Amino acid sequence: MSIVDQLKILRRSLKVHVPYTGGVHPVKAEDLLVFYATDEEGNARVVDLGNATEAHLTDMAAACQAATFGLNQTDVLDESYRKAGKMNLSRFSPHLDVVASGLLDAISPDILDGQDTDGDKILRAELLYKLNVYGPGSFFKAHKDTPRGEAMIGSLVVVFPTAHKGGELTLAHDETTWTFDSAAEIAAHGSLSTPAVAYVAFYSDVTHAVEPVVEGHRVTLTYNLFLTNRPTHTSAAVAGHRIVPAPENAFQDALRALLADREFFPAGGLLAYGLAHQYPMPTPPQGGSDTERAEVGFVLQLLKGSDARIRTVSERVGLATHVKMLYDSGDSNEVGHDVLADHVLFLEYVYEDNVPLRTEVEQRGIVLKRGPERRKVMRRGRRDDYEEPSEGVTVHWVTKITKLNRVGSGYVAQGNEASLAYVYGNAALFVSVPKIGEGVRADVVPA
Repeated sequence: MSIVDQLKILRRSLKVHVPYTGGVHPVKAEDLLVFYATDEEGNARVVDLGNATEAHLTDMAAACQAATFGLNQTDVLDESYRKAGKMNLSRFSPHLDVVASGLLDAISPDILDGQDTDGDKILRAELLYKLNVYGPGSFFKAHKDTPRGEAMIGSLVVVFPTAHKGGELTLAHDETTWTFDSAAEIAAHGSLSTPAVAYVAFYSDVTHAVEPVVEGHRVTLTYNLFLTNRPTHTSAAVAGHRIVPAPENAFQDALRALLADREFFPAGGLLAYGLAHQYPMPTPPQGGSDTERAEVGFVLQLLKGSDARIRTVSERVGLATHVKMLYDSGDSNEVGHDVLADHVLFLEYVYEDNVPLRTEVEQRGIVLKRGPERRKVMRRGRRDDYEEPSEGVTVHWVTKITKLNRVGSGYVAQGNEASLAYVYGNAALFVSVPKIGEGVRADVVPA
């Protein structure tokens, strides 16, 4: 099989991924009990959401406040965007335990897809600070959940088996849309005697919306999902063994075949991948020596889905992986080069008459040479003016650069008149391929 064919397999295997999982999970009858305060005087009730009447649910909805949503680090109340009831954690207590019930174990294989879960990472669920009740006419327009820390990987929504119609959860990512209909899932399970809840878990960069509830009440609990270290007292034997999915095996086989091919990167280079998911990014440094705070290497441990699959398989076969910023050193007047940096750039001032932007950017990183695809990734200026750098690291882009993790660095351009300008960088995943005869390619014979 040719190098081109193996690279196609790498690309194809990364597309086989759905950023959510959902279904119905059996629980104990007592798991459907919720205790809640009815007023400020300390009076309380308990409701069995497995057998709740419309009157029970109406009373519960009446004990709620209007639900807000996060916008620019503040809570906003706007019923044209979100109409629902909320109950803060201090005013209710669910009996359901997502760990003891096995629900967290049920979602882990899908949410941790691509992670090396035989290693030190597991999934941890943290109950969000509110319970939500969606009555007739309630909805929540398309949004993304506010990240609650760098290690947050996604959200888990538990829907209690109360009779309702509508209230579907619509999910969207990378131009693809899915719908999870909790009402239909619960109704389909209704004929069974086993108590159960509906659930849907998804990555934190998935856009989602609650469609209007037509009838009844949709009662939910939301949990934040975090990627966390496995407890040190848990042995590898207790942790179990992960079954490697077929797409991951295909990716690994193609990668090993490329490394064994003496025509592929004989002098070494980089395999590059545009990130498929969005991650927390650092802000530009505030001073020339303040670059450590702006480094992006920490994102490597936060990767999820197909991004995590690239890292896991590459490291398994012995290749080093890195998340770095990619910049174009050119501007509207001059074609530059693709430049790799460990951190978000700090420029402050650019004196065009003395040192042009191209030089300023290229001095702060590593210039990349075009690989087998012979194309420049960050395109600015006229393509026919492009000149291949005489020195630099050769890179081959397996998947296209994305703008999901883009950061702009402002600087003062000093020319005839001072003006504020920006240079933009996009985070991407890079895999270092050693030259033939070194590292994992020590046994490969040169052509």
